[in-house]
Amino acid sequence: MRNWLMTGILALTTSAVAQVDGTTTTSEAVKANTSALEDLVGVPLSIDLQVGAWLTRIDGTASNGGPGADFFNFRDGFRSLGLDELAATFRGELTVSSGEWGGRLMGAYGKWSGEANVQRNTQWGGQTLTANTPYDSSLEMSWMGFELLWNPWVAEGDGDRNTLDPLEITLGPNVGVNWLNIDQSLDTNGGTVDNSASWWTVYGGAQLSARVDLRPYTSFLHSMEVGVGGSVGSTVSNGGVFWKVRGGLTLNFTPTIGAEVGYRLMEYKDLMDGNWELSPRFPGLFVALNISF
Repeated sequence: MRNWLMTGILALTTSAVAQVDGTTTTSEAVKANTSALEDLVGVPLSIDLQVGAWLTRIDGTASNGGPGADFFNFRDGFRSLGLDELAATFRGELTVSSGEWGGRLMGAYGKWSGEANVQRNTQWGGQTLTANTPYDSSLEMSWMGFELLWNPWVAEGDGDRNTLDPLEITLGPNVGVNWLNIDQSLDTNGGTVDNSASWWTVYGGAQLSARVDLRPYTSFLHSMEVGVGGSVGSTVSNGGVFWKVRGGLTLNFTPTIGAEVGYRLMEYKDLMDGNWELSPRFPGLFVALNISF
């Protein structure tokens, strides 16, 4: 899944960049891309691709022993799984818009490793963990999501991403679905305990975005965008509440190339697979290249 996701996004990135070369001006490339897309689907489209690093630590708790089992903290705590490292996880986001409607495809992949440690003897996956003894610990996360965006409320501007107004502010709801897969491994006195499961989640929320034309003020920047949003939902089965928050500032150097610095947070509560129960939280800074056409 990770290789498929990265290959697809890299192919889109290469295609977009190839349109802006030494023989084609930026405006001509944008017009050519837009015309091709309009010919294909019959309506004006805008596409924003963000590919970058999500600098996140995993937080939350997990247990593996059934009712009454001890809960372990992923990071610091009385019973710690030792997954404290800050990981530069891969994340990509592709947003396609037409008028007030849009869709966003997202994906992320990360892996953490460390040494688990407990202050008293306890159990994990039917195996014993001895106090003050380090045990190799790791967790791997793959995530994909798709959400439908609707921005019917336009506070300023015309609400069309194919035009650039002095100031444009839009607001609207979203609905989405995502898929999470987690592989967790922990060495014990009786051998390595491996767990792997996937969960589907449905959710809804809202987003607010503002875009400013910077060309009258500087020759170095084309536009600036600020976006925030949040959603809440639930896993389809074997779990509980899900919620996420996103926000970011994007500076576009040309109509097609920009950079974003933002924040992404995802949190799941009470995911279950047999006796394995976990509530993971993924917060972190998102730094990405932004390509628009």
